[in-house]
Amino acid sequence: MIDDYDYKNIVDWSEFRSFGALWSYMSPDMIPSLKFSGQQFPFQTRKEIFFYFVKRLLNEGRVKLAKKGHMLIGTIDEQLKIFHDAFPNNEDGMYDPKHMMEDYWFYDDSCPAGAVWVHNDGTLEWT
Repeated sequence: MIDDYDYKNIVDWSEFRSFGALWSYMSPDMIPSLKFSGQQFPFQTRKEIFFYFVKRLLNEGRVKLAKKGHMLIGTIDEQLKIFHDAFPNNEDGMYDPKHMMEDYWFYDDSCPAGAVWVHNDGTLEWT
């Protein structure tokens, strides 16, 4: 279970940045409360943790999902399903050798949404 201290730290470091930043923090040394022994999480575990953060941020109203200037429609669960169903099944699906980026999928057209952060005053920060 991810404790509130680790959750807050990751969110503080990721806030107002793209989902690529949040994805980069999904590692055992960044989330010690999970007590994982190893240098990195297996891809599916990392994906589950990432979606835990995204769902919690959506439920807290801190983030919205959008693509090309348009918010995703539907309930949070429906939006998450769209995002989850499109998410790559392995590390190779995240990587683009042409751009040499391990998190390139977040910037690719096949990614259905990016993060839109909600400031305390309600203004939106598009990533």
